[in-house]
Amino acid sequence: MLNYPKYRVAAIQASPVLLDLDATIEKTCQLIDEAAENGAKVIAFPEAFIPGYPWWIWFGNADYGMKYYIELYKNSVEIPSLAVQKLSLAAKRNKVYFCVSVTEKDGGSLYLTQIWFDPNGNLIGKHRKLKATNAEKTIWGDGDGSMMPVFETDFGNLGGLQCWEHFLPLNVAAMASMNEQVHIASWPIGLPHEGHLFGPEQCVIATKYYAITNQVFCLLSSQIWTEEQRDKICETEEQKKFMKVGYGFAKIIAPNGLEIGNKLAHDEEGIIYADIDLEQIISGKFLIDSAGHYSTPGFLSLTFDRSIQKPIKQIGNSVQQVLKCEELQFSEEVKL
Repeated sequence: MLNYPKYRVAAIQASPVLLDLDATIEKTCQLIDEAAENGAKVIAFPEAFIPGYPWWIWFGNADYGMKYYIELYKNSVEIPSLAVQKLSLAAKRNKVYFCVSVTEKDGGSLYLTQIWFDPNGNLIGKHRKLKATNAEKTIWGDGDGSMMPVFETDFGNLGGLQCWEHFLPLNVAAMASMNEQVHIASWPIGLPHEGHLFGPEQCVIATKYYAITNQVFCLLSSQIWTEEQRDKICETEEQKKFMKVGYGFAKIIAPNGLEIGNKLAHDEEGIIYADIDLEQIISGKFLIDSAGHYSTPGFLSLTFDRSIQKPIKQIGNSVQQVLKCEELQFSEEVKL
């Protein structure tokens, strides 16, 4: 990089309209408009924001949640689609980069995916969570190294991970190898049970560790629980007690691990803003560059395979595909 810009970033703390694709897309676009109006150039959204996190997986077995899974499936994001087009237009009219985490439908399966847009409205890439966490495996499939991007932009090298991916040292090392500078840390909520591994404090600690280790600015975005979400999927009093209102913990974290920007209460919807200076990363890299001068490749190294991994490889074209190509070619000749 020849320039190390100073600019404003934003981390969203909000609730989706659970299991409602159209309403959540509309809310997402409104939040983009608001953040951009307040000067943000890079905007981060929580994990599984569109159309919401499948909280029912923690309430019972897979059979219990099937009716909600069907609703999630019908409201998931397909690429391309009208939903993606609306997000694209929001990026274009506001001239911003943003990353939003969605449940993506590809073929017959669902994946937890961060999708990225640039100021021209282009969908520039996506990151699928590499390994769904615990009960999440009943909802989402796995990603691979081909969908672990870092984007070189006028606002620095932008990348992201989701939730417990920040706990895995090999993920942290892989991202460091791409010289990421601004990181979108997408989280759902922090569980309100004291001492839980998935509590707000533990999630913040993981994100601060990531910021310090890779010397990046972290835009930690999170959802909050609401009464509307609780009423949508909780069927017993015990479930309602589990799903308390609030428990967001959005923050913006500097490469030294300190929190910067404004603060929000754990039950408050809103946007965290901070003005960042990418030049601050230089002195940090002087001290620690875990993928460079501070590494020990002679005896500790990571093999990062970024090739596409497909379970089924199709060879050749079917008769239908050949006919379709010939039909398309004929129609183009007619136009000419």
